[in-house]
Amino acid sequence: MGSCSNRARWQGAKRRRCSRRSGTRNPEASSCTTTLGVLNPSEADLAVAAQLWEQGLGFAICDNDATELYVVLEPPAAERLDPLELDGIESDLGPGGALARRHPRYEDRPQQRAFARMVADLYNEGGVGIAEAGTGTGKSVAYLLPAIRWALANRERTVVSTNTINLQEQLVDKDLPLLRRALGEPFKFALVKGRRNYVSVRRAKLALEISGVLFEDGRQTELKAIGEWLHQTSDGSLSDLPFRPSAEVWDEVASESDVCLRAKCPHFEECFYQRARRDAASADVLVVNHHLLFSDLAVRRSQGNYTAPAVLPHYRRLILDEAHNLEEAATQHLGATVSRRGLFRILRRLEHRGKGLLPATSRALASGRRDLLGQAAIDLIDERLLPSLEDARNRAGAVFTLLEQVFVRGSELTVRMDDKFAEHPVWRMGLGDALDGLLANLDALLRGMETLRERVAGEEVLREAMEAQLLELRGAANRLEGAADALGLALRPGEDTVKMVRWMERRPDRDPQESANITLSAAPLNLSALLRESILDKVPTVVLTSATLATQGNFRFVRQRLGLNGGEDGPRVTEAIHPSPFDYTEQSLLAVPTDLPLPSGDSDARHHAATARAIAEMAAITDGGLFVLFTSYRALRHAAGELRRGGMDGRWPLFVHGEAPRGQLVERFTTSGRGILLGTTSFWEGVDVPGHPLRGLVIPKLPFKVPTEPVTAARVEAIEAAGGNAFASYMLPHAAIRLKQGFGRLIRSRLDHGAVLILDGRIVHKSYGRFFLDSLPPAPVRRGPWSEVRGELLAFYGARTVLKAC
Repeated sequence: MGSCSNRARWQGAKRRRCSRRSGTRNPEASSCTTTLGVLNPSEADLAVAAQLWEQGLGFAICDNDATELYVVLEPPAAERLDPLELDGIESDLGPGGALARRHPRYEDRPQQRAFARMVADLYNEGGVGIAEAGTGTGKSVAYLLPAIRWALANRERTVVSTNTINLQEQLVDKDLPLLRRALGEPFKFALVKGRRNYVSVRRAKLALEISGVLFEDGRQTELKAIGEWLHQTSDGSLSDLPFRPSAEVWDEVASESDVCLRAKCPHFEECFYQRARRDAASADVLVVNHHLLFSDLAVRRSQGNYTAPAVLPHYRRLILDEAHNLEEAATQHLGATVSRRGLFRILRRLEHRGKGLLPATSRALASGRRDLLGQAAIDLIDERLLPSLEDARNRAGAVFTLLEQVFVRGSELTVRMDDKFAEHPVWRMGLGDALDGLLANLDALLRGMETLRERVAGEEVLREAMEAQLLELRGAANRLEGAADALGLALRPGEDTVKMVRWMERRPDRDPQESANITLSAAPLNLSALLRESILDKVPTVVLTSATLATQGNFRFVRQRLGLNGGEDGPRVTEAIHPSPFDYTEQSLLAVPTDLPLPSGDSDARHHAATARAIAEMAAITDGGLFVLFTSYRALRHAAGELRRGGMDGRWPLFVHGEAPRGQLVERFTTSGRGILLGTTSFWEGVDVPGHPLRGLVIPKLPFKVPTEPVTAARVEAIEAAGGNAFASYMLPHAAIRLKQGFGRLIRSRLDHGAVLILDGRIVHKSYGRFFLDSLPPAPVRRGPWSEVRGELLAFYGARTVLKAC
């Protein structure tokens, strides 16, 4: 059999002789049937033909002698796409264009027009685009405009994926409405959230009906509040709920695919998730986060489906903003994770102190059918499922108690499980037997739950009366199966088809009486091949963009990490750097004291003390208005303690990461106008504080990845094993991009000005320091002893600031 994408070769050919020279004899290749010498396609042939047709291919079968050819399905007619007019895209953004006419603060940005033209060309010609668009270029409008014009011309949607909720909100609340007004075109857009973000009306009402057998009093009160909210919300998502529900309660009311009745649901028309899904299906631009994108990708990979809806509707144009986070996001979401707390929550959902799904199912059976079938199902719960559940609890407790022994030092929070982990003493202490027992118990519990479902579903009256309970049991079984698979993948890996990294994390509970939470994780080591085959080779147009993608003015690092190093078999790659329009030589200063102690680790007391002193002196120069970006919580807590002991929080408002939600800290910092905010990882990006409230940045330490962190260590080993230099090709460029992200918090508009104070002298003392400096915006650099650097800072900010602080 064969397939072909050239329609002309198939025109008018339903059955004809074929040349032996052009065909290949392969008896196994054809599953067709022959009746009286006539070729007939089988059901399997028809299924394959349908799949290939969706990919733009035709399908034919031939006899085993390759003498007869039967065209099952001709290729679809080649689609006709109207290309974008590149000059027209530029003129939309130029003086006198659509945007200028509707934007009261319009300013012409040549970099924005160049980026938009690049994106439009990628829509026309296909391929992968890599673009750095510096802060202030109007990056999002530049890529949204061609996406909208393309959708209006060709009815093809674009998916825009971001890493942070801040950017999603900017796109949906600001940029897309602006373009709708400016263009005067009726295009549609939608923010797509993960399904579990939405409440299920049916599940919530069911949970309220049986809350007495699901939860104790405290959780019942929470569930009742959700029931009242159902009558008020128009969105039905977690972000609209005025309080944060417990995981146990949300598990019972969240919208989930495996407990969904779909069109049979009595609440289908009012379903919040289905409404959002309908909006997404008709939208021209979908805004998602990287997590949801990779959830969609995981489903498509497992199903081999790249042409039909999955988690997201089908798309052929993809824009990956904040693409510097792409590899990390894929690592987080394409692996497997199970935790002690998560596993016990699943088990508690089935039964806890006489409440849960199994007691609720038993009670429903008892109140309905009293015949032998109903009683047999009740007996199955009492005599098989509940004992298996209790055994699983005991075995799980034993497994995680043993795993705690792996953390030999009290402060150790992460342990990598490499090949040597199979020889760890914990296995001789009984981990193997405990794990085998737990997996066997979970398997018995799953088989018992399936038997229960089959017995109840096999009787029509019971099936109709208990359809909701059956769905809930199936959903719980799926989660239990996922936990068992993750346990096996992490602790009993076998032969990897994809090289995986495995590790454990330990997080002490706030309640000292409770056991620490242990999390087991496994993630793919090398994502370049996966990203290539699942996105870059499958989607005709992909744009990767960020304000921080390049190092030393090139994209070698990102291309290497994503497998875009060229070659005849790879996609067409276009790249460009569109620099920020800001005048960094006038608006900013980079200051590096050369006489401070060099950092040597989180426990370096001398560097910690010098950091606290430098923050205090910088605050005196600027009168607050500082972000201090740390690379670890330990260093942050040390600095916060030193500053408070020195009375700093009495002179300037002090905001410390971890003491309030990030959004609240940023809002209070901005309102104060002269605060000092100490932040770690999440404050290095996705935070926008333009204007006077933020006028200085302190970076105590260069943001290198922790070399002992499991994924980092495994990637370093892989690079070294292949003969590469992991520091030069991975650790250094990653840190440079991270530093560039931190630097970018400071100058957010043409009116901003401020200095970045880097307290890590390695940036000027070490040979690799030039790599960092060459990767940053072109701010003037002042280096020297602290006394000299302090003088430069005073001159930059002006003496008036110092007088005001005094």
